[in-house]
Amino acid sequence: MKFYTGRRNMVRIVLPVLLLVLISIAADVNAKKSRHHRLQEIHGSSNTQVSVTDDGTLLLPTAKPGDEYVQESDEDVEDNGGDDDDDENDDDDSDESDEEGEESAEVLEKQNPCLVHYCGRGEECAALGGVARCICVRKCGPAKRRVCGTDGRLYDNRCELHKSGCLSGVNIEIDHSLKCFIPSASKAKNVRILPKTADNAIELETKSKVAKTCSSPQYEIMKDNLLLINHAKLMYQKSWNSGKEYMVSALFRYLDLDGNGFLQRDELQKITKQDKLDDMSDVCVMSDMIRFEDMDKDGRLGLNEFYAAFSKLYSLSVVTLEKALEINRISAKVGDNVEIRCDVSGNPPPPIVWKRYSADLTTLGDEDVRVFSDGSLYLTKIQLVHAGNYTCRALRNSEVTQTHVLTVHTLPEVKVTPRIQSRRPGEKTSMFCHVIGEPFPEVVWLKNEERLKLDMVHKYRVVGNGTELSIDNIDYADTGAYMCQASNTGGVTRDISSLIVQEILTPTAPKEERRFFAFHDWGVSVYEPTACRLYHQIQSTDIIPGTQEYVCGDKGVNCSWGQAINVANRYVYVSQPLKDRVLVISKIQMVVVDVVITDKYPVALHYVAHLDQVWVLNWRSVYDDGVKTIQVIRDASQKRKHHTVHPEPIDGQFDLVRDLFMPTAQDLSHWFKYGYVSHANQRGLYKLDLANMRYIRSIDLSPYNCVPRTLQFSSLYGFVIIECEEPGTGHATGQVILDYLTDTVVNKKTTIRGSPLVSPDSRVVVSIDKATDGVTLVVQQVLESGLKFSFDVKTTLMISDIAFYPSRTTHGYDLYASAADKEDILFLNLSNGKVEMITGVGKAMLQSLTQWGNPNRPIAASGIFGHYMVTPADEALFVINGETRTVNCEIGGLIHPRLVTWVTMQLQ
Repeated sequence: MKFYTGRRNMVRIVLPVLLLVLISIAADVNAKKSRHHRLQEIHGSSNTQVSVTDDGTLLLPTAKPGDEYVQESDEDVEDNGGDDDDDENDDDDSDESDEEGEESAEVLEKQNPCLVHYCGRGEECAALGGVARCICVRKCGPAKRRVCGTDGRLYDNRCELHKSGCLSGVNIEIDHSLKCFIPSASKAKNVRILPKTADNAIELETKSKVAKTCSSPQYEIMKDNLLLINHAKLMYQKSWNSGKEYMVSALFRYLDLDGNGFLQRDELQKITKQDKLDDMSDVCVMSDMIRFEDMDKDGRLGLNEFYAAFSKLYSLSVVTLEKALEINRISAKVGDNVEIRCDVSGNPPPPIVWKRYSADLTTLGDEDVRVFSDGSLYLTKIQLVHAGNYTCRALRNSEVTQTHVLTVHTLPEVKVTPRIQSRRPGEKTSMFCHVIGEPFPEVVWLKNEERLKLDMVHKYRVVGNGTELSIDNIDYADTGAYMCQASNTGGVTRDISSLIVQEILTPTAPKEERRFFAFHDWGVSVYEPTACRLYHQIQSTDIIPGTQEYVCGDKGVNCSWGQAINVANRYVYVSQPLKDRVLVISKIQMVVVDVVITDKYPVALHYVAHLDQVWVLNWRSVYDDGVKTIQVIRDASQKRKHHTVHPEPIDGQFDLVRDLFMPTAQDLSHWFKYGYVSHANQRGLYKLDLANMRYIRSIDLSPYNCVPRTLQFSSLYGFVIIECEEPGTGHATGQVILDYLTDTVVNKKTTIRGSPLVSPDSRVVVSIDKATDGVTLVVQQVLESGLKFSFDVKTTLMISDIAFYPSRTTHGYDLYASAADKEDILFLNLSNGKVEMITGVGKAMLQSLTQWGNPNRPIAASGIFGHYMVTPADEALFVINGETRTVNCEIGGLIHPRLVTWVTMQLQ
């Protein structure tokens, strides 16, 4: 054996041994520390070196300003893939380290203060300039074990959750209910039910009643959310096994609390309360599963029924729609039945949702609009109000949507006058034509089925859009059948006016004649407008035939009239508020033939022609308050004794209303099925089924701060125009446009104010905006896209009433407006805005003498081909010629004429 001597040789032997000892001691010290104190260098850790001097001294890296040491918290280490268990099995003789090891550990702690500095969840320690500080975790690892936070958010792991809490300064815990897995978009939105006011006798629908009505689409959403929660639980518990069968069976076991293989109502209610599952739907509850899925009607769900319930729901697939089919245009005629199929497809076929103006058609409840189980939309007996856009999409995919544009057309209607006329050679004559139809037809004149040669300007002249045909310098060759022809996509229609040219004229008496009933303080008078001849008079003191009652009262008692209407051109109904009755006057006999007893103070009357009903609004007070009742007179045009009935009561009480809004007769002959009712100071409406006389729906207008003041219907495109006022103050807030079919608000016009009136052809809406310094008439066109502003006219006249009069230059209408304080009538051409004044129509009745909300100077037109209008003055009637815009005659000797109603008499 050979021994080495000398200092250099000794160093070569001792230093490696000492180095191994120090490394072992440092590792042992680090092992004793918890995982909170494990050291990790952020900057330059990979370049740190341990070296030894020539004399054997150990060199450690020195912390410099700017050097940073970071120590992660325990959860951060865990979520980054670190060991979850602490090192608890320390060596028993670890405390017997030599002095060199202990001194080295102290040096390490001084070099990195984070070794002995604790940081909370979501934080990590950073040593800056030798000072330990806790900062938020800067980066979490890629571990994917998703958790819900108490802030409602979903996080990839716990590290991300606590990091978010640290950054926001909010303590976020793990939410084990897993509610964040439910998508917020799945929560159904309910229609608000209007609040009940103190002066309203009943409440239309209780909130709980509507809130607990679970529809099929809402139920499907609840099932979807239930699956999402169960899937999240399985993933969290790491017990997921692929396959939908495992998912559904696991969900069944989770709900089957007693393990008997059946789900019962009390079990579902208990699990809802126990696991707080109420948030899955705003309207549906777990027990609704039995109502929808109990096929054998035994009051419980078996496993097979449960599988069937989720089989379609969980068979999710990607839905598709060809680009060329995104917009589908459909044309139909009024009265047709139309089936519209949705081209959104998938495998298996997804459930389809149909909407119009964002309203779900499945829940509409209209027998004429139905969604079938195969996803097709079926429209029965199509009317003009059905025109518009319909969209369809998959139930759980709103991205792929198909739009169906439905255009509804009508067969044109044509009327001519005169039917036949006789003229001598050399004279001239005119024939008139009125056409209606949608889309508006093309109008031409024919003679003996051949188109007229209008280039013969000295012979034929057509006024406007075919409204009038003039023939000059008539000769024998002009004898023939002149036809006004109208054509559109709905078809072709003609009407004939015959002209006979001969030296000796053949007398041709008119087939019909217009007359008007005037209601004044002393009774009722019937006149013919051309010669202003009195046909008949009913005195206020006359005895009603078959009774012992006066028409109005004994001598000296004035009549008090509410409203008067023409019923089927057979009767005139007039209300007598102070006598709690409605009089029925025969047009032919011109006497009272029936007396209908009503509630107190009947005022407003509305005739629904297709149902033959007269709706009566009873004020129940001399004041126009919100305590009115509604009654209906059925078979109104039939020759029989009439009685009233109330609409179907709600909760056993008759409704007390503010106003009744009913559709008026229009040229397009649309049959409106519904009316609306408003309640005092309530921002909303209630929809009335006229045929069944019952309420079917409430419409909440509170988002628009709208208490309905007046309301008008347009048969074109199904718009309902509402004049709104503020609750309490009554200040005007503009107009709201509803879709008549779905009651969805399609537009709000805050700048358009005043009471709207719709022309008889539904193509123009005129709003009367009254102010202290005059009136503004705002004219809007009715288009498929909505109401389009045309023009407005400002006048200093204080307008009392308006009437629509058939235009001479178009197949539409012009407007006449009576003045409340002057002897003038304003004429407004609705096509070009031209204004004229008719003067000398007498002084109007004082405003203070008006009754029952009627204007002090009403004005009434006689209809298509009627040449005249009538407007009352204080003690006279003025008949106005609408063609010449002049006063035809004045009928005096009347005290306070208040109402005028036109009828047509068939003379042949």
